Amino acid sequence: MIDSLDTYCPECDTNVCSELREQPAKLRVRGDEIDFTETVAICPNCGMEIGDARVEGENLDRAYAIYRARHGIPSPEEIRELREHYGLSLREFSRFLGFGEQTVYRYERGDIPDPTHSLVLEQTKTPQGARQLLAKNRNRLSERSIESIEMALSMPAKELPWARPLPSKLEGQTADAPSAKNGYRAFDPDRALALVYLLAQKCKDLFWTKSQKAIFFADMFACACRGRSLTGLRYAHATYGPVVDGMEGLRYLLAESGIVEFCEQGWGEVLVPNKLPANDPFSEAEHALIDGIADFVNSFNAAREISDFSHELECWQNTTDGQTIDYADASGEVAEAMEARMPSLGDLTAK
Repeated sequence: MIDSLDTYCPECDTNVCSELREQPAKLRVRGDEIDFTETVAICPNCGMEIGDARVEGENLDRAYAIYRARHGIPSPEEIRELREHYGLSLREFSRFLGFGEQTVYRYERGDIPDPTHSLVLEQTKTPQGARQLLAKNRNRLSERSIESIEMALSMPAKELPWARPLPSKLEGQTADAPSAKNGYRAFDPDRALALVYLLAQKCKDLFWTKSQKAIFFADMFACACRGRSLTGLRYAHATYGPVVDGMEGLRYLLAESGIVEFCEQGWGEVLVPNKLPANDPFSEAEHALIDGIADFVNSFNAAREISDFSHELECWQNTTDGQTIDYADASGEVAEAMEARMPSLGDLTAK
């Protein structure tokens, strides 16, 4: 990396060879506070920071890359690889995806895809998903583009990063035997999907980030009062509270199943119940527990309040980013804190 830059200092009103330094910085990207390392240009004469578009553009790219990685959003390079795999122009790839005609152009130039568009881009990574998009948007495409897509679908998957299995800790959970990490239940995707559906149905304005806390409290409370979790999901420490360990994998399962829809609202996404699961995996007593959890979640007026509540838990305070929150260490404390806030939950513990 270069350590100097020829630029103009408005304070000195002269061209200078500035020194480049790195320093910690924060930037809010779509409601998330991103910690990253920024580069700043320093005037050798007056010592002031110089706002140079070249440096600031790289800083923005750095922060955006962290945001993309946190939310499983494809990079401009990955989007370009997808488009080239199907042999489409920018305009035709946008039509294939069902986007506006210039949308992919903006994403390849560095704009961050919105959550709905990110899910559609993920859909093109599988033959089944791509065929669904082709059937849906076929009439928007030229015959040449249709032939190109069908040819790509008939070929073996290319050895590209996006063509390999989705990197998700959630995939690894399926092999876990019952233990303190998963609440003494092997991970059950049907139970996880059904729980999210029921919480989305019963909780007011269940934002995606808020849903992470709701699922966490449901599993931990169930483990404390019934001896094992509802879903077998593992949980980990995140800056804004406990989250599903591999939450983007859960998001992918939700999108594939159509159980809920992700609807933009303000700076986030609200989960809207869409399709009732085919089989109800929960007992009557478990439904009563889920109703109680929904009442608990609805006792918070805002997503920030439930995050603040989770920050008071020792199981969160005593772990670091990415570290698993063990049920054996956490479930008793979590249930006690929940009952202190809502004593009626104690009736569920007794059943």
